[in-house]
Amino acid sequence: MRKLSCLLGLFGLGWLLYCLFQPIVDWHFGWNKLPESVFNQHFEGAYDNTYAEPIAKSKAVLLEAHHKSQAPSLSIAVAIGGNTVWSYSSGFENIEELVPADTSTRYRIGSVSKAITSLGLARLLQTNTISLDSSIQYYTGMFSEKPKITVKQLASHQSGIRNYRARLSFPIWEYYRNEEFASVEESISDFENDDLLFEPGEDFAYSTYNYTALSYAMESVSGVDYLTIMNQEVFIPLKMQSTQADKKNSSISNRAVPYFSNEKLYKPALDVNLSNKWAGGGLLSTPSDLVRAGNALLDSAFISSKVIQIITTPQRLNNGDINNQNYALGWRHDYSDRYLDGAKKVEIIHHGGMAVGGLALLAIYPEYNMTVALTVNKSGQEGRFELFDYAVPIANLFITELKEINRSTILLH
Repeated sequence: MRKLSCLLGLFGLGWLLYCLFQPIVDWHFGWNKLPESVFNQHFEGAYDNTYAEPIAKSKAVLLEAHHKSQAPSLSIAVAIGGNTVWSYSSGFENIEELVPADTSTRYRIGSVSKAITSLGLARLLQTNTISLDSSIQYYTGMFSEKPKITVKQLASHQSGIRNYRARLSFPIWEYYRNEEFASVEESISDFENDDLLFEPGEDFAYSTYNYTALSYAMESVSGVDYLTIMNQEVFIPLKMQSTQADKKNSSISNRAVPYFSNEKLYKPALDVNLSNKWAGGGLLSTPSDLVRAGNALLDSAFISSKVIQIITTPQRLNNGDINNQNYALGWRHDYSDRYLDGAKKVEIIHHGGMAVGGLALLAIYPEYNMTVALTVNKSGQEGRFELFDYAVPIANLFITELKEINRSTILLH
């Protein structure tokens, strides 16, 4: 009897350890060889003959990127002058059932959700429904024991609210949690009472939970839930028909299966639930929808020039310094020398996203009236964001073509 009790105790301890450290344990099992057919499956969406040369060269870049990334599928869209001139996919959205990816395949876009949420915030700013200088305490009554945290500080990651951490849960890492949250308010209770990392405005600390709190402020001033705000104010007006919350227990058409991939092997990604972070990392979308979102910053038809400037201007700390990521309100805003062989620095407004089983990038090039979006259905490597390595040469090809078109137009006149 004693031996049985010991065995049961050991089994219970083993099960407890497995539940706590499931991501590490599961990583070592269930791998399959990535089929070569993944790299031979292609789908052509929008195609503008004006850009036939950069499109042809971009396909070669993508093929190389697909092999290098070992992603089950990869999808891209490029918009110029407000119109999608090219969209393209390769690989499978579902390897087990051999379902090819196409331009309607929806991917987990991770933190690109923050950029999309910023458009909803911009619409509320434009109608004076919300104020950047008002506090989360004023709008919601939450964080009552904390110093004043403004909407602007939430949107620019200067609030001091922490990011994911380990905690006593199954598994111990919050990033991989798999429980359903009934509301945004319930999600906030997870971190509301935790100490701030610093006094609001004194420093910069990137945290998805900032956007969970921001979305609750948006709900409070609007009187409707976050997803309704986004549908009414962003998705419907911008015709982003394939963008929605990644609801675990819902049947969603064209949803890419999230995968892990490693050294020509793949496996389904760990099962997670994103209901605690719709606004900051829980949306599904397509590159075609993402470039529509990006296009909204290139003219004043959707939001005014004044509001565009507000949400794309890198924010300063209390000491007057711009934060170390050039982070605005849902966007990073840089000048990069990775384009045109370094001949000039190119302005780029962008956001990347890493999710369990998904990577996404949305990049806007205002000088060229161009937007590029890229997605894959695999997790990224910790500490590294690879999609810029694939997107930069493609953007370069289109920028070079645009410069040539512009030069030819000037010569003709």
